[in-house]
Amino acid sequence: MDCESIDNDSIHDLSSLIRQIADGRTDLFERIVLEYQSLVYTVCFNIVKNRQEAENMAQETFLSAFLSIRASTQINNLKSWLCKIAANKSIDFKRKQLNAAALYNKDITEINIPDKINVENQIEDKIRDEKLSVIISGLPEKYINAIRAFYFEQIPVKEIAKIYNLPEKTVETQLYRAKKLIRERWGEYGD
Repeated sequence: MDCESIDNDSIHDLSSLIRQIADGRTDLFERIVLEYQSLVYTVCFNIVKNRQEAENMAQETFLSAFLSIRASTQINNLKSWLCKIAANKSIDFKRKQLNAAALYNKDITEINIPDKINVENQIEDKIRDEKLSVIISGLPEKYINAIRAFYFEQIPVKEIAKIYNLPEKTVETQLYRAKKLIRERWGEYGD
């Protein structure tokens, strides 16, 4: 089985790959790392915003993935599974980093309950934004383009259709499907 067959089109091939890795074929896991290292790093970097920490989170992601495979974890979609591990590792790191910074900077005499609540809300908003960014980055390219143009660049559907040389209905369908996938994946990541 080579890297070309490390896709999610064939659950049987994926199950076979996982079984072989669990049985000690670490060379196959190395191929997974080579195939997905850029994607995993990108997911991590989008959250932690630091090259060195993103590299650390990517390494932790692959270590977790390897240990999970060795523990016979059921995997249906390798790419999504790796992205989910990367996002969770990075979000946990970011949360710990923010908590550590808050503890370090905390001065008991200056604690103001409304400000504390505001900081917590800001942290939650940032984590939610990062989670959304990770989910969007895992969508098919055509959906990413539609979402980015419509929601982030605020380009009307008619203009997006012209830019990508597509019918307006196609762009509307891409936006609808992208939103549906985002909702589904949002639930997979938990709150």
